[in-house]
Amino acid sequence: MLWEMTLGPDDLVLSSGSLDNPPIETLVEAAVAGGFAGLTLWPAVYPPDPAIGERIRDAGLAVVDMDAAIVWVGPDDPGGPYYEEAPRETVFEAAAALGATGVNTLLVCPGSAIREQAVEALAELADQGAAVGVDVYMEFSRNRPIPDPLASAEVVAATGRANCGLTVDFWHVFYGPGDFADFAAIPGYLIGAIQLNDAPAEPPHDLAWATRYLRCVPGDGAMDLAGALQTIRGASCQAPITLEVFDSGRLESLGPVGFACLLGDATRRVLDEARS
Repeated sequence: MLWEMTLGPDDLVLSSGSLDNPPIETLVEAAVAGGFAGLTLWPAVYPPDPAIGERIRDAGLAVVDMDAAIVWVGPDDPGGPYYEEAPRETVFEAAAALGATGVNTLLVCPGSAIREQAVEALAELADQGAAVGVDVYMEFSRNRPIPDPLASAEVVAATGRANCGLTVDFWHVFYGPGDFADFAAIPGYLIGAIQLNDAPAEPPHDLAWATRYLRCVPGDGAMDLAGALQTIRGASCQAPITLEVFDSGRLESLGPVGFACLLGDATRRVLDEARS
């Protein structure tokens, strides 16, 4: 459950998406070289094969989250896939087979959701996670039915599920309707996952494209990362830090191992600043 995470606030986790989901051997090599303690995996790429989990654990890494289970909120569900995700059942099957502790979740609908519908959908996902022993974290953003931190925290709390929490993606907070200051009013135990990255001061012209291909390495953008982390940690959030930095140019230039090392070193500098 949320209070039983194997990794803590000083641990770094590497999202496989940051390295464009390479073969598991390359991903593990890069994570170890970069000083990461765990991995978040995309189940559309890494199937529910226990051998993959064993390969990761043999390298001294934890499987943290599967990213992502996507669920429609409200009526007129057109049926998935909604993006390029794996079926929801496969996501939870992969979480169980690979020994993940959590599943990231996205709620989708064509417009703003009724709060009760979002609570119902999230509670259903949390129950599905509980059946295989994993937590479920809702990721919010400006184009999601519940777009801001405070409303998202209220939805999570309203589910009444102990294995339900928030995913805080810094990119989405920075360009969203809320603010990092909002987290001073959100109990830290409701935050199950932190996805760290940086961003330009002004939203890119094509924000959707930049979200997927042009995020900044921590410290290279305009965010006050240290201040944001101090606020979140001040609320007693104990979630580890997952690096979700989609920067296709840097990845191509440095290669998976080099980019992972850059991400690890840059993040440790930010954490040192946040502690000072």
